[in-house]
Amino acid sequence: MRAIYLIIIVLFFAFISLSFGEMYEYRGVIFYPNGSQTVNISKLYIDYGNANSFNIYIFYRNATFYLSNPKNITIDLPPQKFNVSITISADRISESEWRVYYKIHNNYPYNISFNVTFPDGFNIKNISVLIPADSYKTIVLSKTQNSNTLYFGDSNVSFKVPTTVKIRYSLPIPFSIIKSDRILSNGSIEWTATYIIKNNKNVSVNVNVSYWAVINNKKINFGNYSYTLNPYQNITQSFNIISDDYVPIFYLKFYAWRDTYENIKIKPALKVGNSYIVGIGVVKGLNFNIIYTKKNEEKKENEEEEKEKIEEKKEKARKEKSSKIIKQIQRQKVKEKEGTTKLKGKKEPSKNEKEEKEERKYPVIIKEKDKEKIKKVTAATIATITTTSLTLMLVPPIFRRRPDIVDKGIFTIEELRMLNSTVYVPEDCELGKILPGGIAIIKLNDIEKEIARDLHEIYDIPLNSAKALILGVKYGGRVFLSDKKAYKVAVKIGLEAYLF
Repeated sequence: MRAIYLIIIVLFFAFISLSFGEMYEYRGVIFYPNGSQTVNISKLYIDYGNANSFNIYIFYRNATFYLSNPKNITIDLPPQKFNVSITISADRISESEWRVYYKIHNNYPYNISFNVTFPDGFNIKNISVLIPADSYKTIVLSKTQNSNTLYFGDSNVSFKVPTTVKIRYSLPIPFSIIKSDRILSNGSIEWTATYIIKNNKNVSVNVNVSYWAVINNKKINFGNYSYTLNPYQNITQSFNIISDDYVPIFYLKFYAWRDTYENIKIKPALKVGNSYIVGIGVVKGLNFNIIYTKKNEEKKENEEEEKEKIEEKKEKARKEKSSKIIKQIQRQKVKEKEGTTKLKGKKEPSKNEKEEKEERKYPVIIKEKDKEKIKKVTAATIATITTTSLTLMLVPPIFRRRPDIVDKGIFTIEELRMLNSTVYVPEDCELGKILPGGIAIIKLNDIEKEIARDLHEIYDIPLNSAKALILGVKYGGRVFLSDKKAYKVAVKIGLEAYLF
């Protein structure tokens, strides 16, 4: 057998990490005090260096850019506005005092820090504020000036918006093709090609490879393969071919790549002459004209008095409505007691009937800790409570233990220790995995639901907390609430209330 060793260099690409000095996008922007902005340029600045790198691609903002050689480069992008707006307004507090309201809106889905430099003459010169995602902050400035006109000059703002850039980059990696042959028992010659691709880098690369041979100008394909080579890993692939008259030539073509993502910043830029100062954006100023008179002051005082009167009327109406709601709850409770008294005068039921009523007398107790099982029994629980207080009134008060009433179904271990063995939860509360041993879902009737909605709207408390207040008035017992406003309402109407 003879062996022929042959190394053939063919087309290939491989990729490892580049060394980036700096990369960012800057936008030449002018903000206006009415919340608008103009952006005349957007550019991507790239500073990188790697003497051996080639075939570098940048994927950014739905566009692909090819970088042929390492260098400092600026790529033009379509102008795009910032998701930031700034509004400026003013008010004349007195004859010699002005106030300016500088509002910055951050419409990005992440927090951004803003640095602002204000014009001279105001109580604040520089300030840094962190504005949460999809929110805004108002900076209040003041100035002493006895004039009907106030000029608020240009201000500067700086900030950085985070984003990412996808980079695909390349460097050569070695490979080899080893060709050998042997004579078979029938006299034919079998040729073998062993392909070796070596990743001699310290990062992983992805490789797509095509293998083939040529015999007497005829191409024979061995197939296409895909690999992921770990750092310093080799991949070996062998193929056999029989040829008696001609010596085959073996080829391969492989395409390897590595994608990385660079975190970069988008910055505003201020145009000065033909250049840009990156990192600063200008906010144009404006004039305010407000004539101050004593009538204005009297008008303001009258408006404040009018507001106070309106608030007093609203508070009075709220208290009256609240009183009506409580009386309505109490009347409902009296009606239910009267119904219970009538039931007591009826004929004593048989033993079987007693057992049947005893089954319906109490709400279904949920003891499972698994949330899915709880959901399955909730419907049955609500069905047993449909008669609300009527079923409970059948039990003589002397034998009935007062329940604990809560406004939620998810508890901590500490909260569970505060509760008795019987716990009432209003319908529609989400249930957790750890529950009290004697929990019952209580369904409210239509009147009770309407009252609960009124409490919810009047006192601005959670709807489930309002339902818990209704159950507290109806059944008595301790009421545990997770809302501070609802707790205050409970105390006001005389319930034994506790705050989780």
